[in-house]
Amino acid sequence: MKIQLRRMESLGQRLRVKRWGLAMSREIAGEILADRSAVRSLVRELFGEDVEVRKRVADVARRITETDGRLLEPYADELAGLLETLPLEESRTRWHLGLVVPRVAHTRMQRLRAARTMSLLAEDESNVVRCSAVEGLGLLALEEASLRDEAEEMLERFLREGTKAMKCRARAVMRLWARSERKKDD
Repeated sequence: MKIQLRRMESLGQRLRVKRWGLAMSREIAGEILADRSAVRSLVRELFGEDVEVRKRVADVARRITETDGRLLEPYADELAGLLETLPLEESRTRWHLGLVVPRVAHTRMQRLRAARTMSLLAEDESNVVRCSAVEGLGLLALEEASLRDEAEEMLERFLREGTKAMKCRARAVMRLWARSERKKDD
């Protein structure tokens, strides 16, 4: 218990440093991937009151799920609920969680819930949130065939009307789908 408490205090301190960036996010994610017992502390910080810390934790969670989404699967429902309730002002947190939630959704119900949220995020005022929505729905459609039509429609719309970043994300999803299809054919 004392070790866990010390680890949590250390994580909390590191999330509150003045200088934050991709390198720090990746470093903390790597440490958590190496010491999986720290996940609970990370998630606890995500539900804290400090908006800046929440944004940073969401960033770390995103980096974790880039490597191993299973690590956060036990928290899939809680993370989806948090994403659904975050205020518009927390666009960076919503952006990161817009990628985390689809990656950790491991049941059909969780994937369908996440897809509804991605559809709402696709209409967000923030460009980065919309980008995560198209990528998130694309990831969900890989696992849930019933979402493919909706995802294709969103991709087409983003390719037609989206910003450069949105078009880039839509093309990335299409490449991901193509790789997945090639693997199935092999």
